[in-house]
Amino acid sequence: MPLSRRRFLSLGALGTAALAVQPRHALSSALRAEWQEGPALPYATQEVYGTTWNEQLVVAGGLRSGADSARRFTTLAGTALFDPAEGAWTTGPRLPAPRHHIVLAEADGTVYGFGGFVGETLRAGFQFRNDVYAFDGEQWARIGAMPTPLGETVALSTGGRIHLVTGSLHPTDGESQGAAGTHLVYDPDADAWSTARPAPTPRSSATGAVIDGALYVAAGRRTDDGITNLGVLERYDPEADSWTALRPLPQPSGGLAGAALEGRLYVFGGEYFSEGGGVYEHTWAYDPEADTWSDMPPMPTPRHGLAGLALDGRIYAVGGNTAAGIGAATSPVVETFAPAH
Repeated sequence: MPLSRRRFLSLGALGTAALAVQPRHALSSALRAEWQEGPALPYATQEVYGTTWNEQLVVAGGLRSGADSARRFTTLAGTALFDPAEGAWTTGPRLPAPRHHIVLAEADGTVYGFGGFVGETLRAGFQFRNDVYAFDGEQWARIGAMPTPLGETVALSTGGRIHLVTGSLHPTDGESQGAAGTHLVYDPDADAWSTARPAPTPRSSATGAVIDGALYVAAGRRTDDGITNLGVLERYDPEADSWTALRPLPQPSGGLAGAALEGRLYVFGGEYFSEGGGVYEHTWAYDPEADTWSDMPPMPTPRHGLAGLALDGRIYAVGGNTAAGIGAATSPVVETFAPAH
């Protein structure tokens, strides 16, 4: 039977679930570059997502907890924007209501935020909310509701439409029906929802990016028989409404982040729950033309629940948690990576 959100987090806290492992193979060589420390966020946040807008980075929501929090946390409503030209973060308008795991995507100059959860404890901290928010640069506003209670999803924008792919279904507060391959499509111009072909591999807490108009969805985890991290990589062609299985990520991971830069997909971080649990520092680069992964320099600060963004030739790893699960140390750290080709 699918695990409830409560049971899933309890297993994570105890570190009793299995980690899926695949050997590293077919790694292409790459010139080495190093991660660098960037300007820290104005506040610590994890379970946070971001997007680019107006030549800036935007992150919103998330949650904050400390190592001595007794696994309690605060759900956040803040927005932070980073302008590379200024080299500094600024605080933007607050969300209409606090949300963690709210996913962001930009289309036609507007940032959209979808879903997310509210709560303050593991027991009651994943109450799904179906709100759709929009940010025009001045304020956030609620503009509608999601047709399906899909959380921990991947939001990708292409062709003026926003795709929400994979995730966990939450028909009731605090409970989950497990990982899903659900594929929702939002058309901002028509303010209309539709469904597209589901992802072949149901999962939650995956990551992804758009490269040449195609959607790439990487890794994630299943919760139907314990907590199992996945390395699966799948590509969606919006024109054909079809999916293609690609070479898997060498290190299966859930709760990781990713971004596309110069025609490649970069993924980094994530968490695991075996042997007491932990977080990954790994960075991987995927070349779509060669269908190969390269092992890149690791993040200096291993994290999960972080935002992954790309702008002006750099990858940004923003916020996150330096230990597995909720109730560890939420971080404001930002690190940047400029790949060498």
